[in-house]
Amino acid sequence: MLNSAVSLGRTGAEVFLLTEFADDDVGHLICQFLKDNSVSTELISIYNGRKSPLALACLNTENDARFSFYEDFPISRSLNTISDLSSEDIVMFSSILAVSREIRPGLKSLLDEAKIKGASIIYDPNIRPSHGMSSEDTEELVQENIAYADIVRASHEDMVNLKGVGNADDAYDYVRDSGCMCLIYTMGRDGVCLRTPELSKYYTIPEIETVSTVGAGDSFNSGIVCQFLCENISPSKAQRMSESVWDRVIERGMGFASYVCRINENYISGSFAANIKSLRKG
Repeated sequence: MLNSAVSLGRTGAEVFLLTEFADDDVGHLICQFLKDNSVSTELISIYNGRKSPLALACLNTENDARFSFYEDFPISRSLNTISDLSSEDIVMFSSILAVSREIRPGLKSLLDEAKIKGASIIYDPNIRPSHGMSSEDTEELVQENIAYADIVRASHEDMVNLKGVGNADDAYDYVRDSGCMCLIYTMGRDGVCLRTPELSKYYTIPEIETVSTVGAGDSFNSGIVCQFLCENISPSKAQRMSESVWDRVIERGMGFASYVCRINENYISGSFAANIKSLRKG
């Protein structure tokens, strides 16, 4: 979520990041970087005497990433929560934090509060084999997470790693049966599929010269959230959204992801974000 938070912060959105770092040099550097990019760090959990978690991405010959994860968390962990959520807020959650038993109570408290207050919820499973969790335990938590969500944005890789599911229709069956009615299914350079109770649509991805795919999914997520903000429409209304609005949401996600794939950073640049700011003001 850090990459998504930075991209959204650069567009001028009000962003709070809930995550965990250690009180070490890495943690200090990351927190300062977040502040420099207009992302609030007041809800980040900081642990003394530990090392901040790291994710390393190695690129293959096609510039696709393979990830390795390193962490040094204490036995007792906590996740800060937000007490003043409203129907205008969007909660987006993902990855290891979303399937960690140790902080599950705090996460569920946040999601329950979001539901009660009418906030929108977007979930990105972001499942990787290198997370090192059992498939049974992971799937149970993922299904719980899906049930909370108004929109699930899952990649082809996520669904293969989670259930061995290899196409958008089977992925939608799984997501719908787990409790969410709207799926954005991304397939890298092969395009994007949208599935809702009313729509079944495929979007092609423009051909680009890829420098790195690291951050592509996070950038797609920030793009769709940004468009919801531009439209002044809550993702909680996703089931009833018109096709034209969905087209703009998906296109914005693809635009963010395509841009980041052409550079060596994992988030949109300040100049790219400036164009988005002008759209939001307009």
